[in-house]
Amino acid sequence: MGNSNQLASIIKFITLGLSSSLVCISLPTIAQEAGAQEPIEEVMVTGSRIKRPELTSNSPIAIVDAAELKMTNTVNPEEFLRDDPRFVAALGSNTNNGNDGGATVNLRNLGEERTLVLVDGKRFTPYDYQGFVDLAMIPTALIERVEVVTGGASAVYGSDAIGGVVNFVMKKDFSGVEFDLSRSSSFESDAKRDDVSITFGGNIDDGKGNIVASLTYSKQEALYQGARKYSEFSLDNMLEPGGSGTHPNGTVYTSVDIPAFGVGLDDPVQFDDSGNLTDDVQSFNFNPYNLLITPQEKYVGTVIGTYKITDQTEFFSRLSFANNRVDTIQAPTGTFFFPYVLNIDNPFLSEQDQAILAGLDAVEEGDAQNDGLVDIAFGRRLTELGTRDSLYENTTVQFVAGLRGVVFNDYDWEIFAQKGHTARAQNFINDVDYAKSQQAMLAVVDPDTGDIVCEDDSGGCVPVNYFGPDTITPEMAKFIRFNLNENNRTNQLVVGGTVSGPLGITFPSAHNAVQFAVGFEHREEDAQNMPDQNYANANSVGYGGSSPVDASLKVQELFAEVRVPVVEDAAFAKAIVLEAAVRTADYDNKVVIGETTTNQFDNTSYKFGGEWAVNDGVRLRALFQHAVRAPNLAEIGLPKTPSTGDLNIDYCAEDDALSDPALVTLCEQTGVPAGKVGAFNSIQAGQTNNYIGGNPDLTPEEADTLTAGIVFTPTSVPLTLSLDYYDIDIENVILALSEQNIVDACYLLDKDPDGFFCSRIHRSPMSGTLLSGTETGVDASVVNAGRKRTKGIDFVANYHFDLNTLGSLDIGLNAVKVLENKQQDAALFPTIDCAGLVGKTCLRPDPELRFTQTTRWSLDAWTVTLRWQYIDELTQDAVALGNVPADDYAVVTIPDYNYFDLFASYAFNDILELRAGIYNLLDKEPPIVGNEYGGTAENSGNTFPATYDPIGRSGFVGMNLKF
Repeated sequence: MGNSNQLASIIKFITLGLSSSLVCISLPTIAQEAGAQEPIEEVMVTGSRIKRPELTSNSPIAIVDAAELKMTNTVNPEEFLRDDPRFVAALGSNTNNGNDGGATVNLRNLGEERTLVLVDGKRFTPYDYQGFVDLAMIPTALIERVEVVTGGASAVYGSDAIGGVVNFVMKKDFSGVEFDLSRSSSFESDAKRDDVSITFGGNIDDGKGNIVASLTYSKQEALYQGARKYSEFSLDNMLEPGGSGTHPNGTVYTSVDIPAFGVGLDDPVQFDDSGNLTDDVQSFNFNPYNLLITPQEKYVGTVIGTYKITDQTEFFSRLSFANNRVDTIQAPTGTFFFPYVLNIDNPFLSEQDQAILAGLDAVEEGDAQNDGLVDIAFGRRLTELGTRDSLYENTTVQFVAGLRGVVFNDYDWEIFAQKGHTARAQNFINDVDYAKSQQAMLAVVDPDTGDIVCEDDSGGCVPVNYFGPDTITPEMAKFIRFNLNENNRTNQLVVGGTVSGPLGITFPSAHNAVQFAVGFEHREEDAQNMPDQNYANANSVGYGGSSPVDASLKVQELFAEVRVPVVEDAAFAKAIVLEAAVRTADYDNKVVIGETTTNQFDNTSYKFGGEWAVNDGVRLRALFQHAVRAPNLAEIGLPKTPSTGDLNIDYCAEDDALSDPALVTLCEQTGVPAGKVGAFNSIQAGQTNNYIGGNPDLTPEEADTLTAGIVFTPTSVPLTLSLDYYDIDIENVILALSEQNIVDACYLLDKDPDGFFCSRIHRSPMSGTLLSGTETGVDASVVNAGRKRTKGIDFVANYHFDLNTLGSLDIGLNAVKVLENKQQDAALFPTIDCAGLVGKTCLRPDPELRFTQTTRWSLDAWTVTLRWQYIDELTQDAVALGNVPADDYAVVTIPDYNYFDLFASYAFNDILELRAGIYNLLDKEPPIVGNEYGGTAENSGNTFPATYDPIGRSGFVGMNLKF
């Protein structure tokens, strides 16, 4: 058939991207011979490496086809999957604070790290060292279908597939040109997005090969919280105006009470609009600066090629390129109550303020008394510097190539290699240099010139007037402002091979042979995180710090799978088929943090189960799987790094702590200065300082998963029903203990000042606060300590009505009932069931019941779809778990929500199709709960914008052309 020169030409053709050659390819239409019978084609279904003649699986599997994605105008696949009740909202365009520029999926609320993302059954290149895939880089225009499998699939695919697998199956046989254009917008003419894609391809060399290429461009506008009434003002848990104590006028806590006011230690004082200190303290409304929808601009290009070298051997390849730019915008930075030293004769201070601070200096303790300086925790919002903008740009290139074919007529084989690289640029704009801001605070009068200068004028210091609003000039701002940057590189290499086919054994009670698959996989991943010097030194007040990372892993894997038809076409069974699989993995990890640390371990995953097809209409299925997740590069390689986290209560800062002598002693043993218990603040806007980091000695998580169900497809009516139970139990969970749990364990449970939990608490030696500079906070770096378990029921129903001359009606229901979603951070803690709860313990909303119901009417060229999404009620976890009384919240339970979306398309002919749609048809406003109800990433704009629609009624129009 093909010769070696021809093969070399084809491979070179594809690896170069084909960008110029594709223009010249003819695009013929291949007609089928009349009357020819199509052979039954076996397909590979996600969750198995053994082909079968139908899209069925012993794991619960959901399939979304390209038509459904197009009907809903899906651009980023994450947006569509987020509405599937099997998923909870992860990172995406509706996340601002906490969004690191990617779009991820979270199956069964077990975390992105436990949801494996594949493209054509193979791993896609992660966008950073966490191992997460940015779904914005998946070319929606080339998706043929999406297969979602619930339950561990590690025996088939390796690490990470604990919650399940999302497999994007691409189009591989395309002839012609397809152009798609759409624009979406809210009904208030904001949150606009433009999307355009072109897909073109055709056959080559008399149909021996096919090449398809697709290019996509998408641009999303930002939507600010100030653009919606419900999010215009920052609200507290009682829905009263709240906000941040870091105010543009400047807010001050002191080491002892200020004599002039009698406050300062427990309660702050603040500079007023005239620059004079007052005990009338105002909060800063940061909401209008923040985003509900982040701006995005992306370019995605993909080329897929196949070529038959012989009748039995095919070359395949895919070249993927994506550039995705996402910006997040937050309120201007501030000094955020970092510790500062202020000279009492500062010429920017009014005479009144100088006298007040002199009185404070006279009562400070120890050597600080009457030294002309006062120690303050200073919270000044630096609005003059502009908003804090985080600019993320991910560029990913992946090349996959391989050979596959058939030998001895019955045995399929495949060998492949794939290489991927992601370059990630991160720029953090308009923060404040802590060292320079302190230097600029110590202003004096030059005795020779009478000018105000810095006491230390090194580095071109410009003195800064922090005292009152709008006092910082552009020259002052330029001196204390700095921008940070960080570059990441992630590389992935995978080489593998598989052989599958009949084993040569057929049971007497069956007529199909036992099928097998065996194979190997070698995978290498490495990542480097390279922050600039200021970021690495944690000299940033608003962004904290980041640490260099240099980590890698290598894994060698062998796997085998078997499918055993035991009974076929018997009186009691159409078929009884068993299946089993096993995979062994040998890991070699390496981390460079100053010196090189290595860690080797191995693990084994397996599965067994089967199906009993009672007849053509009833099929029972069950599968047990032992799945694993090895630690990712961030979990093993990230050094301890200052950051911010969530905290509700610091027991040492509470007034009633003084009534418990044992607690007072423990607080002092853990760093609170004598006499300071109950006299400081560790929390601002629900946040405190923390440390994040990895652990080179981590070992894999292990999970036992069980799925069991029934599929009902009666032959007499066009109905399909499936009911499946799932139970996923994970031990040795790798997690970052929550700041609140660490504090609770130290002061309420363990009570050992030298124990594991108390030793993770680092307080200010001046006041005892956890909120004072990068040297203070709660160490929340990761450990193998936890356990997770989730149980639930999936129900899927589809019914087709033939309406004769009125067309047809298809009704579908996809529902999930969460029976439990338990988590235990460590053996010392109680087990918490987060099903139906949300807050700062149960971070991502996980309602007990969610469903999506669709009604689709089709008549000739028309298709109209009404989609109904239901989200069950959610209860504040702090109340439900008995940690706080219900009257601490204006909204204890978020009521159930119903959303309706309407879509329509009209095909004028085989060439032109128009579509339009309205999301949130009834313009339902999201629940308003305040900004301190839940986690920072999830709870923003007084609501949960990734779970509930933050935009209001919006719509799109689109056009699709095919030639």
